Amino acid sequence: MKVIKDLSIEVPGTNAHYFNLDEFSAEDDECILYYGYNYLESGKSLELPGKYRRTVYLNVTMPTEFCSSQSINADDKFDEIYGICPLTNNWLNAIKDVNKYKNIFYPFNKMDIPETSVKKYDVCYHGGIHGEKYVKALEIMRKFNYRYMSQRHGINKLTHKYLKYATNTNLTNAEKLNLISECKISICFNTFDIRDSNDLRNIKSREFWWKNEAFKHIEDLKIVPQFKSRCNEAAFSKTLNLVKRDPWNLIEYYYTPNVDFVYFEDIDSLKDKIASILNNWESYQPMIESAYMKSLNYTTEKLYSIIKNNHLLEWMK
Repeated sequence: MKVIKDLSIEVPGTNAHYFNLDEFSAEDDECILYYGYNYLESGKSLELPGKYRRTVYLNVTMPTEFCSSQSINADDKFDEIYGICPLTNNWLNAIKDVNKYKNIFYPFNKMDIPETSVKKYDVCYHGGIHGEKYVKALEIMRKFNYRYMSQRHGINKLTHKYLKYATNTNLTNAEKLNLISECKISICFNTFDIRDSNDLRNIKSREFWWKNEAFKHIEDLKIVPQFKSRCNEAAFSKTLNLVKRDPWNLIEYYYTPNVDFVYFEDIDSLKDKIASILNNWESYQPMIESAYMKSLNYTTEKLYSIIKNNHLLEWMK
């Protein structure tokens, strides 16, 4: 399977830069896989149209692309689209009367798995500050021996405001993963915040938008589901995932609660949840090992094989 990437509009240092799916690229006339948001955002045309029997796109932004003005038909040039939101895949298949939107996991390159480390820190979060719940979570983390990792480029105003609390900035991917591996707990929100009226208006401009279960809380909770790469990064790093429960819980497509990770119900309970885990740390070792073993199913190598052979695992159909 031939692989072509275009990361020209991706923020430097973000996860797509480390998939390295193109390292598996091989010439044949059967299938070609494209990845990079530029193929959707700009409507960029394909480099090798018509040469392959199957033209495939990997979408790891789903469903947040519909918060922009991007056309709902931006991916019509592909024969198949593998996306990380099963709800949105179901919706697009239904409203377009097709069967080309398929469920896939968020990939991680196994060459980036960090060495097992001594745990030096209690809790970490890496990424941007995207709303009040992130601010409150950071305030709670600061009561512990915490690590907050962020970039200093390509960030929003709220993230910039709270950079003063970042313990580490502009880490390389390897440095970030090594630091995660030195933390006992990683906090994760698997949602994307509706940022303003433009996001809301763009979603509501889509035909049959209300039929997508992913959009059922755009007005009351102002969120949509989005599985975050940091869940896999923590699992690969043998760090416990502490995940905010939400109306969709996409993480359960990949990991099992109380077997591979732990939920917290709301921000008010987060401090006590962290403290409880730390006080009973040894009892969580089987959970961490279980998540690590399961994460090995979500490598870029396995994703390449699944798409190349057009063979989805039963639970992903």
